[in-house]
Amino acid sequence: MKTRSSGTRIWLIVIVVLIIAGVVAYFVGSRVERRASAQGTAAIQQQLQQTRSQLAALQAVNHLLSASVWTYRATAALDNRNFGVANNAASNALANLNLVDAAAAGIDGKALTALQREAAGVRISVATNLESQRAQLLLLAADINAIIPQMTTSESLTH
Repeated sequence: MKTRSSGTRIWLIVIVVLIIAGVVAYFVGSRVERRASAQGTAAIQQQLQQTRSQLAALQAVNHLLSASVWTYRATAALDNRNFGVANNAASNALANLNLVDAAAAGIDGKALTALQREAAGVRISVATNLESQRAQLLLLAADINAIIPQMTTSESLTH
């Protein structure tokens, strides 16, 4: 009889030890997984921040390019003696310049402020000689194009 109860006791001890080992393995694995998950979350957060800064830079450059396009549209409308459309296009150019985040675009804030003042100073009026107004618009377009950061598609996607 002693051998029978001692065999049962050994099996019970083995089962209890296996249960305890399973619980310990579960908690150790859970802790390791949480640590790996936290590291993965940190890496994803860093990548998300980089993506947001890339987006802000691309949006700023887009606003600069749009301002340039609106300035050329104003020049074309002026050449066609369509003064209302030219004024609207000049206003749209200024509106786009006001949306530019200089820091995100990587451009000098003072240069951007000067451009905004230059664009705000554009006044298109009905006149017989349009050369001075045309020159003012073309100078504004050249100034906008000069400030646009030179960025290739591959650079914008990898930074």
